Amino acid sequence: MPISVEAHTLSENQCEAFAKVLRDAPQYRQKLADAVASGQGRLFAAHFNGQRVAIALIEEKQPQLAWMVVHPATQGRGVGKDFLRLIGQQLGENLTLPDHCQTQRSL
Repeated sequence: MPISVEAHTLSENQCEAFAKVLRDAPQYRQKLADAVASGQGRLFAAHFNGQRVAIALIEEKQPQLAWMVVHPATQGRGVGKDFLRLIGQQLGENLTLPDHCQTQRSL
């Protein structure tokens, strides 16, 4: 079963809603809390078999990835790559990666 992507509003309950995905990445739980507090960014989640398996914040002014976390149980299976591709499709424009990302491909 392929992953699906859903946009989410930045609201106070998101830190708890994504706790399982963020459990091994507490610094991103804080980044999510900061994004909620500032109201800046677009939040997306990847779902597989009814479970949230990844979360990403996209810059507000341009379709660029601010950060992404993939649940450890699904890492190494192409979830991140598919997730970014599907976000770009949902936005209707190419999603770019920050300069510090190692990949050189446009998604």
